Amino acid sequence: MSARAPLHGRIALGTLALAIGTALQAAELPSGFATQNDWGGVGLLQTPTARMADEGQIGISTSYTSPYARHNLSMQPFPWLEGSFRYVGLRNLRYGRESLSGDQSYKDKSIDFKLRLWPESRWIPQVAVGMRDMGGTGLFASEYLVASKRFGSFDASLGVATGYMGHRGDLENPLGWIIDDFGDRPPRGSGNNQFNTNRVFRGPLGVFGGVSWQTPLDALVLKLELDGNDYKREPGRQQLDQALPVNLGLVYRPNANIELTAGIERGNTAVVGLAITGNLKHAHRNAQLLDTPPPTLKAPNGVPGEATPATDWPDVAAALRRDAGIRVRAISQRDRELIVHGEQTRYMYGAQGVGRAARVLDGVAGDSVDWVTVAHERVGLPIAETSVERAAFADYINHQQGLGGLARKVEVQPPALQRRHTLYEAPFDRWSYGFGPGYRHVMGGPDGFILYQVTADARGTWWFNRNTWLTGTVSVDLINNFDKFRYDAPSRLPRVRTYQRQFLTTSDVMVPNLQLTHVRQLGRDWYGMAYAGYLEYMYGGVGGEVLYRPFGERWAVGMDINHVRQRDFDQRAGFRDYDITTGHVTGYFTLGHAQRIQGSVSAGRYLAGDLGATVSLARRFDNGVTMGAYATKTNVSSRDFGEGDFDKGIYFSVPMDFILPRPSRARATILWQPLYRDGGARLQRRYGLHSLTAERDAEFLLDNLHLMDD
Repeated sequence: MSARAPLHGRIALGTLALAIGTALQAAELPSGFATQNDWGGVGLLQTPTARMADEGQIGISTSYTSPYARHNLSMQPFPWLEGSFRYVGLRNLRYGRESLSGDQSYKDKSIDFKLRLWPESRWIPQVAVGMRDMGGTGLFASEYLVASKRFGSFDASLGVATGYMGHRGDLENPLGWIIDDFGDRPPRGSGNNQFNTNRVFRGPLGVFGGVSWQTPLDALVLKLELDGNDYKREPGRQQLDQALPVNLGLVYRPNANIELTAGIERGNTAVVGLAITGNLKHAHRNAQLLDTPPPTLKAPNGVPGEATPATDWPDVAAALRRDAGIRVRAISQRDRELIVHGEQTRYMYGAQGVGRAARVLDGVAGDSVDWVTVAHERVGLPIAETSVERAAFADYINHQQGLGGLARKVEVQPPALQRRHTLYEAPFDRWSYGFGPGYRHVMGGPDGFILYQVTADARGTWWFNRNTWLTGTVSVDLINNFDKFRYDAPSRLPRVRTYQRQFLTTSDVMVPNLQLTHVRQLGRDWYGMAYAGYLEYMYGGVGGEVLYRPFGERWAVGMDINHVRQRDFDQRAGFRDYDITTGHVTGYFTLGHAQRIQGSVSAGRYLAGDLGATVSLARRFDNGVTMGAYATKTNVSSRDFGEGDFDKGIYFSVPMDFILPRPSRARATILWQPLYRDGGARLQRRYGLHSLTAERDAEFLLDNLHLMDD
């Protein structure tokens, strides 16, 4: 009954939305034909249109039409695909018995999608097909086909829907002429929240549509809509009074990122709404006010200065750490190439760190050096090498050639095997630590719409050697409203996740992670990891992972296996009596070039002992933003899984560079899960080899090559 943000890298949605807004490119007011509807996503008021938002658009909206309050997130990962997630507060229904939820209204969670079948042409309308409340409780489940055509400042839409949007039942379902079962729509399942494929596109058709008018005032849009729902079969076996099947609304946009909606629906009920929109595809980094300025090239014409044997390499290493974010392990030379071996600790965009390193090295490299190279390492693992020709880099910095000329003189290669002359080896720093806030929340449960906790976290790491380290976190509760948290979701499976309440409320001082980790490169393209300890806040144990990631390929294969035991609720030293061996084989892949799809498919055994697979697909934009969705299906029956039938969710992730006034390798990820159940549950491991070897993704570096001049 909840959606939870993982312990690390997650922040509150509202804060993130406001912060990202500062990073969005300024834009003119969009066409009135791509405004948000009451349910999230592009549409009129109660109904969708075939229109799509711009690629990369995100919309966070809320609307109220008695008795429903809707809170929506919509994303446009592709020009032809829209996805949405929402919470609906049903003010006329209680969540449960008064002793549990008091006057807390019922909350329904659902996921939608809309797929454009073809775009508009001179004579042909744009056509889209979609599903609302798919895989949810089905309270508002509906399927539709809709067409939209523009006539000057008017945009007309006409569609048909089965299910909730088509409850008026104006037409027989033509599919019923072919297969009798499509003529009638079976009732919803008995509360088990299944995907309900036996109801999709079944039942009579309701006709809906309307007109959107972009008024002469750019900020003002008028909407007139025919509703396909008669509101006689609402959740809780209730019906709402509908004086007219016509809705009228006005949208006012004071700027390109805000929409204010007001109108009359059902002929007798007011609607108000607010939407905040922006385009993450075109989002850019904040001004790096707290970053050091990029070093000045000492040789502006590409003619190196004279280096001497007395070069102060420790000073160079310090400059690389200060100005390029590289924690240097060694500096070496081979022929006419100067190489820095180390780990990037500051910059999300590898090109930015490489460009700054090239500036630093240019000041100390002698006439014999034509190329500078950054040999990327993570936790002692050699990952990849990026080389830049000095003369080409200087020409680019001094605007004597364009980005294309520089790109031809940048090489990304696997770690080199040849011998190199070591000029400097950095001392080994064994200890690091840090302090910061922590945040976690539970949304949409019967105890309260948002339950939250803010903690003070202390983190420390001790390095035994460059490949072996012990890391841990201590969290101290500062403020929370978990005193309201009383609900335990029912379960027919081992309670591998639904003891969430106990883990979050038992102690004020917790140790969510204390882990010994060892990594090693097993071959040119092979990496391995072993670990033991408190692996996450609910589980401790031992495990290992192997990854095969061939350089230059857009795929990789990994396998992990873990034997874990459930921890005591106070998240300290003790364990409970539940243990399990869990593990997965995972394939990673990237598809497409202009529009990249990153995905993974994992198959294996989950924490409750169930067997199945998880599929995750995400659109990655050149600036590092991703929008994605995942689904997990195991051999657990719908009855045993309970409400939800299978695990699923949608998410988006942005570099923290968009939010902070200083560079960071961290990401802010917002994940929405309609439910939090025991089936399909995976171990939340702190480290993964695929993310640790991210520098093997040469495409991401080359996509952002322009940042070398930053």
